[in-house]
Amino acid sequence: MIERLRGVDVEGGAIELAAFSLCLALCDALEPEDIRASVQLFPKLTDRTLIESCFFEAREKARIDGPVGVVVGNPPFESALKTEGARRSYARFTEALGAGADKQVAYLFLQEAMELLAPGGVLSMLQQYNLIYNASAAPVRTAFFTRWDVREVLDFVSIRGLFSKGGADTKIVAVVAEANEAPQDRRILHAVFRRAGRADAEQGFDIDYYDLHWLPRSEVLAEPGPDIWRAGLLGGARAYGLVKRLKKYRTLKQYADERGWHVREGFVEGQKGVSRAADHLIGKPLLPSAALTLNGIDKDRITVVPDKPIEGPRSAELFTPPMLLIREHEDLPHAIWSAHYLTFKNQIVGFAQARRDDLEDVARWLEAESVPLRAYAAGISTKLFTQKATNLAGADVLALPFPENGDLDISDNERIVAEDIVFLYREFIRKGSESRLLREDAGPALEDFSALFCKQVGAVYPKKPLVSLPPRRWPGIVCHPFVFGSGAIDWDGEDSLHGKIDALLREQKGKSVSITRIARIYDGHFIFLLKPDRLRYWLRSVALRDSDDVLADLRAQGF
Repeated sequence: MIERLRGVDVEGGAIELAAFSLCLALCDALEPEDIRASVQLFPKLTDRTLIESCFFEAREKARIDGPVGVVVGNPPFESALKTEGARRSYARFTEALGAGADKQVAYLFLQEAMELLAPGGVLSMLQQYNLIYNASAAPVRTAFFTRWDVREVLDFVSIRGLFSKGGADTKIVAVVAEANEAPQDRRILHAVFRRAGRADAEQGFDIDYYDLHWLPRSEVLAEPGPDIWRAGLLGGARAYGLVKRLKKYRTLKQYADERGWHVREGFVEGQKGVSRAADHLIGKPLLPSAALTLNGIDKDRITVVPDKPIEGPRSAELFTPPMLLIREHEDLPHAIWSAHYLTFKNQIVGFAQARRDDLEDVARWLEAESVPLRAYAAGISTKLFTQKATNLAGADVLALPFPENGDLDISDNERIVAEDIVFLYREFIRKGSESRLLREDAGPALEDFSALFCKQVGAVYPKKPLVSLPPRRWPGIVCHPFVFGSGAIDWDGEDSLHGKIDALLREQKGKSVSITRIARIYDGHFIFLLKPDRLRYWLRSVALRDSDDVLADLRAQGF
């Protein structure tokens, strides 16, 4: 602890707590006789092992003597430079990064801590979700991933209340990086941890095979936005492929601009006493955002704008019918209003100063393509999942694809991916183990899974089509066999397999992490898929991923 460990914190109380915790850890590591025989068991740690200082000043003054092999950190998440050392660090950061620099102090810790490491040293540091999920963080993210060998991003965004003892619901990720130049073939692990009982009880975390996404570093660097990371929340590569393709189309905002429509979010109520002239709002009919539903506008809930401060009043043209209104909600409730002047707040995006026929064309489009558009919004939103459970941003609505020919050209497989995102994965992100994916048994889904799996593999190997055989089940486990051509399986002694299969599919890493695996077994012309019996493992979109993996395995085996 004296020679090989250093810790820095600006708070004296944190230093004292760390010293106490290290002494407790020392007691845990020693045998009772060693403790009794020690003359001076607890060395003085302050001012040597533990340094009370601004981290940036300590580094500038070389108080952290090297070489440093490992850095572990939990920096503050705030956009405030409270020390002179932090301000000097930000000046260096700005000089290196230019206009893309951000005053988020956690980014400064990340950059400067990497500079401490000896070549080959490893960092593991918590960061707020912004690092990978905010578009504005792209310059910081790109610079860091370009310079250093980022090996893993551990994603805890789905877990609510991770720091609930502090009264916050901070969404975090952990970055694991090595102080070396990355190899050309580096694949970065994006591991998505889901909300589960163990996490809620602060007993540890669960990770699943289908939440381990290996991203080619070249693709991460080529993607300036957060879409590749959001896709990990929604199932992985095929979700990303869908979003990436739809992003090439003209957007709803571009379509409206071409026609000179008036497009904007509704008015903004005053904050901190800020108010502007709003005679076109006060006392006028007001549509609450919750009154815009999937069934249209609930007229009984229309009220009036109270005489309160209005910070962003907008203009009367925005509230003059006819207009198309789209609520900033994951299900994209929308309606056309033409009855009378109607105001709305900034949870609704309005399209006004347009011909009603044109507005109806857009409304019909939103209805006809509701599922892929909702899936797309989930894949690109700057707010959904990270800031709000079900709310979108106005920019997400305006970014919806609206092709010139009115055709998204959605393939059957893309529609499957979109349906699973909309009807299952969105809930899974919010509820984790309480969602349908982990509560429901896979039984009813097995037939659709096997049909799609056979179709995908059979498209590559048509001479001997892959055929589904009846699945075998043990408590908590499904074994689904498939055969190229025809064949029968001798299940003699199957009862003795349960314990072995359970041990194969579940692993405990230390006290904190439980891993759920799947198994693909190839035996002659048979393929066996062994997985837990929950719906999550037997979705049609999962059949697409499994077929991709199986085809890759078969190619590697020379078939």
